[in-house]
Amino acid sequence: MDLGLTGKVAMVTGASRGLGRAMAHAFADEGMCVSVCARTQRTLTEAVAALTQTGSAPRPAMGYVGDVTKPEDAQKWVEETLKKFGGIDVLVNNAGAARPGALAEIPESAWQEQFDLNLFAPVRLARLCAPHMEKRGGGSIINIGSIYGRESGGPLTYNASKAALHSFTKMLAREYAPKNIRVNTIAPGSILTAGGNWERRFRDNPAFEKDFIGHEMPAGRLGRPEEVAYAVVMLASPRASWIMGASIPVDGAQGRSIL
Repeated sequence: MDLGLTGKVAMVTGASRGLGRAMAHAFADEGMCVSVCARTQRTLTEAVAALTQTGSAPRPAMGYVGDVTKPEDAQKWVEETLKKFGGIDVLVNNAGAARPGALAEIPESAWQEQFDLNLFAPVRLARLCAPHMEKRGGGSIINIGSIYGRESGGPLTYNASKAALHSFTKMLAREYAPKNIRVNTIAPGSILTAGGNWERRFRDNPAFEKDFIGHEMPAGRLGRPEEVAYAVVMLASPRASWIMGASIPVDGAQGRSIL
C-alpha cells in the first residue's frame, strides 16, 4: 500500500539510537526526507551516515546536534530543517528518559529535568512546527508516550511526566483538528534495544529476564524497535486521516489498561 508519504519531511527527536533511529529509517524507507536530532555528535553522525547510505541510492537526511530541552536548540533545529527541506510535515517527539527513585530520594531539580524532556520539549516543538504544517495543508505530530503514561508503573517521575504527555496530546488534538494537523500518542511497552537498559539488565541478571518475561510479557518476549517504528509511520500517513487524539499501545499485550 502506498502510504502517501513520499517526499514529505519528518523530524524525529532522540534519533541517534534505539526507537528514534528505527523510526528515522522507517520514514526514509517510505521516501521521506528525514531530519534527526540528538545530543551526542558521534552517535548522531553514525546514525545519519547509516540513514543516507541504506539502499541503492542516497536518501535525503540531515542531523542536528542539540538538546531539545533548550529553547534555542529546538528553534535552531526547526530553522535548519526548513532551510534544507523547505517544510515540515511530521514531528515525532521521541526523546525521553526515566529517573528512578522514591519521592524522598528525588530532588526537585530532577523532577524539573524529567518534565523538561518528557513534556515541555514536545510542547515547545509542537508550537514551533505546527505553523509550518498548517502552511502545507496539515501534518502529523506523534508523541512517544508509554504504557506507563496510561496506567501505573515505572519510575515515579517517568509515570507522571508521560501521563501528562498523553493528556497534552488529547487536548492538542482537539485544538489542531480544524487545521488538519493530527496529534496522537504511541505508547510502547518494554522494547529491547542494542545497548539499552533492558539489554544491560538482562545481561547482568538472566534470572530477572526469565522472571520478567514470564510475568509481564504475554507474547514471551520484549518488543523490537522496528515494531514501534511501523506504528509511527502508519500514524504519520494520510491513510490514518481519521485517527486523532488516540493513544495506541504497541506493547505485545503487556499493558493492563482497558482504555
